[in-house]
Amino acid sequence: MEDYANKLRIEYTLYSPQGVDPWVEVRFRDDRGSEVVHINIRWHRKMLYAYFKGAREKAERLASILSALGAGAEAKKSGEYWYVQLTTDSITAIRRKEWLEAVKALVEELYRRGLINEEQRDRLLADINAGPNTIEIASVEMRVWEKTGDKSKRLKIMYQPRSGKAFDAAVNALKDAGFEEGVHFTAKKPEKGEHGHINLKIPAGLWRIEELRRQGADWAEKALRRLEEIAKARGFYDLLEEYLRPAREAETVDPRGLVAEDAERGIKAVIRDVKVVRDGDRPRVVVEYEVNGVTKSFSFIWGVTTRGRVIAGMKLNDEKALVLAVLIGDKAIREKRGSITLTARHLFALAELKGVGWGLLRWYAEAMRESAEL
Repeated sequence: MEDYANKLRIEYTLYSPQGVDPWVEVRFRDDRGSEVVHINIRWHRKMLYAYFKGAREKAERLASILSALGAGAEAKKSGEYWYVQLTTDSITAIRRKEWLEAVKALVEELYRRGLINEEQRDRLLADINAGPNTIEIASVEMRVWEKTGDKSKRLKIMYQPRSGKAFDAAVNALKDAGFEEGVHFTAKKPEKGEHGHINLKIPAGLWRIEELRRQGADWAEKALRRLEEIAKARGFYDLLEEYLRPAREAETVDPRGLVAEDAERGIKAVIRDVKVVRDGDRPRVVVEYEVNGVTKSFSFIWGVTTRGRVIAGMKLNDEKALVLAVLIGDKAIREKRGSITLTARHLFALAELKGVGWGLLRWYAEAMRESAEL
């Protein structure tokens, strides 16, 4: 069917009569020029909507052609007729030049007629140019989009299974790949007519993909590459980079041998090792350093407040302040003394250190497991 569909010629006609919302009719023709089937695309309820209604044979033929072209269409019966319908994501999944030209023509006419504004037009054209917003994560195909609120933007990555069987298969695939439910994803099984879903937790799920990519998982490399392509095409690359940064910078700096020096106080400390050890269910960061041939150490433990803030407390003297300032790249720490409180931004800075990063990021994700978004 794929070879057959790709050989079909695609033509379209834009209709825009006065007093009626415009639509475009897309026709598929065979090598003799005969029409095989057609479908109309309109603007309906703030989305592009393609719809066919007719006999079963034509509906099934159209669904097969559209699916072969990438839309994943189905022919369904309603009353006496059969129908096929697509919405924006499925419409843009078809990458044939003539099809995309038809969709763009409709979008421009919608804008010309004042039925969509400039922002909507630009967003639709970006979606058309970008193609399908799906990525495959551990064999599970998920949709990706930017969700905007009045004052915030966030990334959503979701799979909506159509059956309990598909849900179980997806959950098992994610777990087999090393994702932990509640930490890296949340899931709700479809039942009693209600839709189910699997949501990748952001950013914890993205961090796990990056960690698996570092470990050599080929699918993780492909998933992140495709995610970047979608983000660039759809205009939320900066948001993706912000989420991924802690994982991409994780364990990229070797702390052993770093020198912390304060000439005025006559202190020169050489960092020998930094590691994370579990203290119950909390991570303790242990720092070893050498001053004038004498090996010393200090440690601090991370926890979560009742309000959900990640913190660590410790007491600083001249040497500890100097060493800690170098480790987290915060010069202001050099001048602090006595009790201080470290926050999540300090944790992410420490996560750049080899032997420390993934342990801290994993704990952070676990600590925030009750949050829908980290």
